[in-house]
Amino acid sequence: MPDPNNFNLEEQLRQDRRLGLARRRKRRLRRLIPLLLILLLALGAWLLLRNNADEPEKETETLSRGAASATLHFVGDISLDDDMLSAFRVGADYDFTPLLRRVVPRLAAADLTVGNLEGNVVPGDTVSAHNYPSALLRDLYAAGFDVLQTANSYSIQNGITGLAATKQAIEEAGMNAVGTWSSEQDRRENGVLIKEVNGLRIAFLAFTKGMNNLRLPSGADYCVNLLYSDYDTNYSRIARTAILTSVEEARLQNPDLIVALVHWGSEYDQQVTDSQKEIAKLLLDAGVNLIVGSHSHYVGPMELRSRTISPFSGNFVAYSLGDFVSVADTSSARNGCVLSITVTRDSGGTRISDLCYYPTYSAAPSESLDVRSYEVLDTTDAIDFYRQGYYDRVSDQLYEKLVSAVEAMKKQTALPE
Repeated sequence: MPDPNNFNLEEQLRQDRRLGLARRRKRRLRRLIPLLLILLLALGAWLLLRNNADEPEKETETLSRGAASATLHFVGDISLDDDMLSAFRVGADYDFTPLLRRVVPRLAAADLTVGNLEGNVVPGDTVSAHNYPSALLRDLYAAGFDVLQTANSYSIQNGITGLAATKQAIEEAGMNAVGTWSSEQDRRENGVLIKEVNGLRIAFLAFTKGMNNLRLPSGADYCVNLLYSDYDTNYSRIARTAILTSVEEARLQNPDLIVALVHWGSEYDQQVTDSQKEIAKLLLDAGVNLIVGSHSHYVGPMELRSRTISPFSGNFVAYSLGDFVSVADTSSARNGCVLSITVTRDSGGTRISDLCYYPTYSAAPSESLDVRSYEVLDTTDAIDFYRQGYYDRVSDQLYEKLVSAVEAMKKQTALPE
């Protein structure tokens, strides 16, 4: 109780006002806490519903794009040596149209054509085996090619400078390179090649087993997609994290189809290794739909697992398409094929509506086969022309070889031609 002798009315009023304000603040805070909790719960529920709604939107976006269909053609290695390059020299330039003319109708039937370019195009057109003049790119584009795989044995045969020059030359010729990048910024911006084909959105990735035992310079890991972390020695440690990261980058682009081009296996060997099978499973489980292989120089097994295309469906594997343009010494390694895949999207979903291959033969001058020039033959046409007595038909010897190759390919691929 205050001392009556020291009682001060003004001071007492100030204390009362302070106590009153404190009590009002406490009451307001008690009323605000439930409101804040309700707002936080409402915000959390809204975010949860929004996140859950995003996935169905992504899953149904493909169907909402409307009906579409596209035919894709793939070929294996495009590889030229000194003799071949000399054969197509015309004055100060080169003309590769005679090499490709017989197979152009087959390539032209596709909406998009993909091949594996085994070599570089360097400034100044310094030409030698696997160092090609820019005229080769010009003529490949004219023949119908749209995309060239550059992640392969020859990615860095002329160093990072050659890699960058090759990619630039391909783009200047009107095509796209896939699997290599000229800078870190290029890798960040163009890590996945997206092609819009007849309304279908297709993502392309490319990987290589190694680069002729060459190693990337320090700090240049961005340049090439590699299948192994020990890519210059034993090829035993699969680069799982890097592979999965690349596939995830493709999935984030929300494509209708993801295609992986892989340069793998052993040269001149038709057997599929356990490592290839492991990598194929890794890619398919991660979300790749089509795997198209190269490097062995032989046409290898093909596996159709599902025609229905959806995330993580893992539809098809072609372990190797053989050589399209070949420098092989053995004629058996000159057999390749044009793989044809038609993808259709309609109200029933997206699917592989047609799948087949067309055998090819990379002919080289040969007295025994009565071949006078380098040219890529459409094997089916060559056999038909021979049987019809066409004036420009192949020799008896080459006809027999082509017929045998077709039969062997049927057994090796386990798919109809």
